[in-house]
Amino acid sequence: MAQRHEDIAGGSATHESQPTAAWKIGAEGEVQVAEVLASATGIEVLHDRLVPGSRANIDHIVVGPSGVFVIDAKKYIGAIEVRDVGRRFHVDERLYVNGRDRSALVDGVLWQVDVVRTALGEEFGSIPIRGVLCFVGGEWGWIKKQKRVKGVTSLWPTALPDHVSAAGEHSQRVAAIAVHLRSRLKPAS
Repeated sequence: MAQRHEDIAGGSATHESQPTAAWKIGAEGEVQVAEVLASATGIEVLHDRLVPGSRANIDHIVVGPSGVFVIDAKKYIGAIEVRDVGRRFHVDERLYVNGRDRSALVDGVLWQVDVVRTALGEEFGSIPIRGVLCFVGGEWGWIKKQKRVKGVTSLWPTALPDHVSAAGEHSQRVAAIAVHLRSRLKPAS
């Protein structure tokens, strides 16, 4: 999906196509998220995994003590907010970035969560899987607070280590789950 130039941090389409510029900026965000994840303890990280039968990829999959996290890194500028656009007595929360409805990003993460759930199979079917959007360059206001839409958590990079390494009942299975996912989801590069 093409992204508007002004939504992407540092984007410049003067010397290269907009999709190429967006891809490079997105890749910078993925690298920053990978660097932050390297500081977390008690986890295993799978970076840049192919979605079977597709050209799409999953930026980061983290196996931690409390379960599996599917992380989509986004390098966007502007305020990250959740707005209820529903009518009276009907909640319809949407994710907005820089004033634009970006709820499709949430749906994309939910699709990736389903891919990972399928990859876990019956053997690890009881492991919780959580979707995360990590915004590099987003604005969170005076009091930084994680946002949730449709069960997907949106946060900033330095919040990731605590989020994915939180205590849980699966700490003894982290390595086995990671080996299983590595066998099912091949690297994109």
